[in-house]
Amino acid sequence: MIDDSSEKIVIDAGLFRFPGQDLMKNINKAYTLYYDETNNIRSLSLTGTGLNHEVLDCFVLGGVALGPGASLPDINALRAQLRIQPSVIELKLKHLAQGDYITCLSSNKLEQFLTWLLESPAYIHFSNFSILNWSIVDLIDSLLDHDQFETYTSIRDDLKNELHAIVRLEPLGYFRLLKTFDYPNVPSARIPEFLKAVRQFLFSGGFTFRNMARMALSDLLQEASRVTTLVYLCGNEKDELVSGFDTAFIHRLATFVRSVHVFDEEPRVRESLERNEIAWGGQPVSYRFAISHNEPAIQISDILCGLLGKHFSFMEKCSIDHLEEASAKLSVQQRRNADLVAKLIDKADEECPAFIFNQAPHESNAKSLWFLHGIEYPEDYRDL
Repeated sequence: MIDDSSEKIVIDAGLFRFPGQDLMKNINKAYTLYYDETNNIRSLSLTGTGLNHEVLDCFVLGGVALGPGASLPDINALRAQLRIQPSVIELKLKHLAQGDYITCLSSNKLEQFLTWLLESPAYIHFSNFSILNWSIVDLIDSLLDHDQFETYTSIRDDLKNELHAIVRLEPLGYFRLLKTFDYPNVPSARIPEFLKAVRQFLFSGGFTFRNMARMALSDLLQEASRVTTLVYLCGNEKDELVSGFDTAFIHRLATFVRSVHVFDEEPRVRESLERNEIAWGGQPVSYRFAISHNEPAIQISDILCGLLGKHFSFMEKCSIDHLEEASAKLSVQQRRNADLVAKLIDKADEECPAFIFNQAPHESNAKSLWFLHGIEYPEDYRDL
């Protein structure tokens, strides 16, 4: 698992766990969790024209979890049911469905796969990360680090949501602005100018009331005009917004400390994890890497992550109006597949709520809940 010839940095899993997490249902059960990932862009950087990658895609790390003594049904029977050619070494999403998210939902093979997975003893698990959100929210955290803005801390996530909602409409313009200030390493002498420019960009069309958090964001940036320190926006590599998703892997190890984690072989991830030892109660958390064509559960995880990546990216990119229009046009087949995704999420959440980790803004989560589960969409998130 780990090359013990070099000294490892021991990381206490408790640093990644929130108070009371140990009391969550089944979190200490000895699962075996299999993983794959999608939209791992490795890094995100500012360039002269904007960004080096698409920023509205979501990074998803996840797969299937099996309880003690449980195993997946025979994958060869699934391959036969799906009429997968013998020449195909390992199953991938492209063998079941291709195209954008809505197009993928049209696939009968996808329905067969999702039904097979729902009826199996496996549970899905995933961590979803909004890459855009990850890239921009340090501004809010830096401002709220100041005692003078303590009154805003109770709406921290709402402020982040409104920042994301505005930037999502014109991300390249926003990132071009950030580059002129060497973001995320803004010189202290230019911080007042930077904050003024950000506010002007966000509210360039004038202030339009959407909800109280939108008003609070405008007020916060106005009140911050004399701030000269932004703790999370200094001492960083110029232009580097995301240096990797290593913490996403560590977070899952730290969440399920009594489980075994099986990751798809990925040299960069392996190298990063093997520099450290994630420990809980003085014992290392168990993980290993495996070649996907030797691990049917990783192949299943590949299909699942690919689909979830398309789902969450679609939620990120679409306005609620567009989403409502798309939903109204879904065929019976498409709705059946969307319902199966919802049932898989519900099954996992019932077994262990920690299986589902969504690091996306409130608005994106609300769109997903509405689309899959029919949960009422908050009117506060509609643009007037």
